[in-house]
Amino acid sequence: MLPISLLITVTVCYLSLLFFIAFIGDKYQLPKRFKPVVYSLGLGVYCTSWAFFGVTGQAATTGWWLTPTYAGAIIAFIFAWPLVLKVAKICRQQSLTSLADFISSRYGKSTRLAGLITLVSVCAIIPYIALQLRAMTDSFTAVTQYQSISGWVDISLVFTVMLAIFAILFGTRRIRPSEQNPGLLLAIGFESIVKLFTFLLVGIFVCFWIFSSPAELLDAAYEHQAIKSISPPPGYVYLTQTLLGVLMMFCLPRQFHMAFIEQKSESELNSARWLFPVFLIALNIFALPIAFAGLITFADQSVGSDSFMLQLPIYANNDFMILVSYLGGFSAATSMVIVATIVLSIMVSNDLITPKLLAREQGSRRTLLGSQQLSPDRLLIIRRITIAIILIAAWAYYQSISNSELLAVTGLMAMTLVAQFAPAMILGLVWSKANHKAAYRSIVVGTLIWAYTLLLPSMFQDTQFYQYYFAHGLFAQEWLTPTALFGIQIDFISHGVLMSLGLNILVFIYFSLTSSPSMSEQVQARNYISTKLDADNLSYGGVTPLTLGDVRAVLGRFFGKAYANRLLNKHYPHKQLHDEYTITGELEAIVEQELAGVIGGPSARLLLNSAKSQRQALVNDVVDIVDEASELLRFNRSLLQATIQNVNQGISVVDKELRLVAWNRRYIEMFNYPEQEIYVGRPVEEIIRFNANRGFFGDSPKQQEVEKRITFLRQGIHYKFQRIQKSGKVYEMNGNPLPGGGFVTTYADITEFVNTQKALEEINAHLESRVEQRTEDLQRLNKALGEAKQDAEQANINKSRYFAALSHDLLQPFNAANLFSSILQEKSDNEETRELSKNISHSLENAEQLLSSILELTKLDAGTISPHIDDFYLGTFLSPICEEFNVLAEEKGLQFKADFDNVGTRSDKNLLRRVIQNLLTNAIRYTEKGKVELTLKRQDASIFLSIKDSGIGIREEDQQRIFNDFEQINQNKEQGLGLGLAITSRICKILGIELTLNSTYGIGSEFTIQLPIITLTEQPSASESITPVNRQDLQSLKVLVIDNDDAVLGAMDKRLSEWGCQAWQAKDQQTALQVTEQQQPNLIIADYHLDDGVTGLDVVKFIHQELDTDIPIIMNSADHSEEIREEIRSQGFQFLNKPVKPAALKRTIKQLVK
Repeated sequence: MLPISLLITVTVCYLSLLFFIAFIGDKYQLPKRFKPVVYSLGLGVYCTSWAFFGVTGQAATTGWWLTPTYAGAIIAFIFAWPLVLKVAKICRQQSLTSLADFISSRYGKSTRLAGLITLVSVCAIIPYIALQLRAMTDSFTAVTQYQSISGWVDISLVFTVMLAIFAILFGTRRIRPSEQNPGLLLAIGFESIVKLFTFLLVGIFVCFWIFSSPAELLDAAYEHQAIKSISPPPGYVYLTQTLLGVLMMFCLPRQFHMAFIEQKSESELNSARWLFPVFLIALNIFALPIAFAGLITFADQSVGSDSFMLQLPIYANNDFMILVSYLGGFSAATSMVIVATIVLSIMVSNDLITPKLLAREQGSRRTLLGSQQLSPDRLLIIRRITIAIILIAAWAYYQSISNSELLAVTGLMAMTLVAQFAPAMILGLVWSKANHKAAYRSIVVGTLIWAYTLLLPSMFQDTQFYQYYFAHGLFAQEWLTPTALFGIQIDFISHGVLMSLGLNILVFIYFSLTSSPSMSEQVQARNYISTKLDADNLSYGGVTPLTLGDVRAVLGRFFGKAYANRLLNKHYPHKQLHDEYTITGELEAIVEQELAGVIGGPSARLLLNSAKSQRQALVNDVVDIVDEASELLRFNRSLLQATIQNVNQGISVVDKELRLVAWNRRYIEMFNYPEQEIYVGRPVEEIIRFNANRGFFGDSPKQQEVEKRITFLRQGIHYKFQRIQKSGKVYEMNGNPLPGGGFVTTYADITEFVNTQKALEEINAHLESRVEQRTEDLQRLNKALGEAKQDAEQANINKSRYFAALSHDLLQPFNAANLFSSILQEKSDNEETRELSKNISHSLENAEQLLSSILELTKLDAGTISPHIDDFYLGTFLSPICEEFNVLAEEKGLQFKADFDNVGTRSDKNLLRRVIQNLLTNAIRYTEKGKVELTLKRQDASIFLSIKDSGIGIREEDQQRIFNDFEQINQNKEQGLGLGLAITSRICKILGIELTLNSTYGIGSEFTIQLPIITLTEQPSASESITPVNRQDLQSLKVLVIDNDDAVLGAMDKRLSEWGCQAWQAKDQQTALQVTEQQQPNLIIADYHLDDGVTGLDVVKFIHQELDTDIPIIMNSADHSEEIREEIRSQGFQFLNKPVKPAALKRTIKQLVK
């Protein structure tokens, strides 16, 4: 194993050396004799990390000594040499910049086709780049056993950044990608040498160091069971991959760039014809020996065959060879990544981004020539950003791929995808009928079949989605199984290649035969097929509206003014040049070639089209227009004929000689013409006379009617009239003269329209009276609605009064009965009587509670309760409530906790108090032990009030039911009536606040309401305190009872006397004042509703004022409205609902006299 610091140092030094080599290549020109060699070595970019690691793995599993894709590349350079020369010549002559530029230029310089090829290339190459990142990372990890640097930096991300910097610095220094990049070419050539020599060194090391000689290795391999069991795949597998190798010399974007864009002469190609095949064969010499050595050495270990190149030196513990093997794989990966990203950046910028920018600029010629959006700096920035994005996307893809995936499989899938360009590219070089429609659709179909047969199974085969929908064929059709399309069962890659390329070719041939190429495509087809390009083929006709000023502006934008002037001086060496001169077609062709070298052929053509002052089309565009116009004319003629025959109007056309030349079927049907009467060339006068003889013109003189119509036609006067036919139908005739003579007449059956018009006239005659009647009805209705509204409002007021009176009158008897029952229970010495009185009290309590709840629900549902919104401090509001329920909790042995701030809020105090009391009552009622908590929590502009208990909790399935009327979840205990939460929920809806429940059965429940937070300017005032009577018990306590019900007075007197109090009674204000003056009571208990509209609250306030005293007051009432409760508490008095419960009364008295 090598130290990580050493490996990082070596990696950085190697990349620095590449920088230095590229810099030298850019700064100093190589001797001419070395250029073919460097060019040939540059083609070695074909050999990626797969070449270095994957070929040994392939050899270990198949027994092939020569990788089929390399065999295909060799075949291409030997047997397809004329095709290689032809492609190279076209690229030189037309200044093409990329594979997409080459194919799209062949098909009329279609930007749409170039964009498609670019998108497919990006989809194919990004996973392939990710493989290189994985190869570099895996080799680094295998050598150092580290996954990251400093524990947090991903080494693959470091490699990605370094490669992006290198590609940007040395791949985007020139605006013209069609020019050679000698620095980059020299660096890639150097990397090819590194790949070759490191591979050979590892092979020699394996054959002569790990094994003493090749013979020993072969003898061991001959006897080894794993090697004996190697079974080569069927021959068609090798042939399929060999075919891919042939096509990759033309269809792989980086290989196309290095082979055809970076070359400038046939001499370079002639040298590469033998150097490149030798290079490929040398890279395969030791593939099989290394594979055998790995199988023998790691027979009992789980070492992947793709890693034999690294693992064998590691096994031998030879640090030098480990470093050699690592550098070889690193070199193979980096060369591919750098060239691929540069090429893709050129294609993306030229064929996707630049056409969009040009399309946006086409509106104004001056805007286009002066725009900065297509400046050289802007184009270079676009390419640099594209490189960065591509590498980041590849890195992200690398992070997601499976670690068990073999390098070779993904590489072959990417090759298969870019092979879809082959039919459009190769057939376009030999077949003149090949056209844009065929090229575009064949690539689309091939790509879709590739995705279905290769991408889908490789990515989703183990998912339920794939197993359900595709494992047995799409739509359960076996012949649509992705890996066995049409029932063909061969190996994965061969099947994908056969299906995608086969259907691609069929689609290409079909559309080439069924659709014709446009004239611009035919011109380009001649250029490509013959490869004899001259100024005539590229010119644009005599004098064009492009001027020398336009040329200077366009060329200056991309190459600088100096370059533009040199080009013009070269073309016009003896003329004084003025901007207004128009240029020749020959010069325009040269300008387009120069621009094509920067932004691609389609974009260059679009730019020159936009720059022309009078928008005169190029010759190719004129041909395009004529061709498209011819097709459009034929289409329009067929369309017009079909339309005329199917319209609902009759049509007849006569020429300037007044002879019938056209008509439709509806014309014959409307006038019931015999077949022999209507024919082309018949004088229209004869047809009119024929109609007159049939009585079509009524009783008018026939000759006069005929002459009148002929006069209209001869004078070319527009006419329009209606005529009633014998059948009763009404026809409308509409005649219009034609340009150049002639007349067209349309005949429409408007019978239905005329009948409808008559009916409308009859309706309109009665419309005014109907409107008046409706107006009167509406006024009466509005008056009735007003009266109904007043009745409803009065009924609502009466209903509110009725509910108040009803609740008071119904609950009064319960008050007396409850007090008498409690006295009976305490006074009785008989156990049976006490038990009976206890049951009576319990029944009275339940009846009172049920009646009170029903009355409150009735008020809520009737809508008689309207909220009165106030701003108040929540802490001041909650304090008395918490004091009340703290006592109740202590009586039950529970702990009561309250934690709140005095924050401002906005709501109805009375209704909100009822909500909180109901929730606290339930919490104490259903909690046997533990605690009850009331807390406030702020969040943003809201405050959440929560009441939490440690009670029995509520099951999840019951948490919605508890808000229903009379719904009790636990009916085994004597608990509530099931109305408390129903009332609470209704009040919350009235207040517009949200009530939520969070409960766990057996643990407890938490109810939460959400209130707004507001800022109050007034500070909270201290609540009025009640002066307590300093008394230890109730003995001899003087109490004045004020009530208008004798039964209640008697019961209350009896109850207080039993507790040792001295009680006095009063039914009106005067009596109460006299008793107070004479007896000076310690406490007053008063009913709210007395006789004659007087309230107990008025009486006690009068007593306080007249006698200047602060006697504690307990108010009680059978009217449970929140308004009364709030009115009493605002005076600092205590309030009890009727029927008064003895325990609550006693507790309240004790609180006041304590």
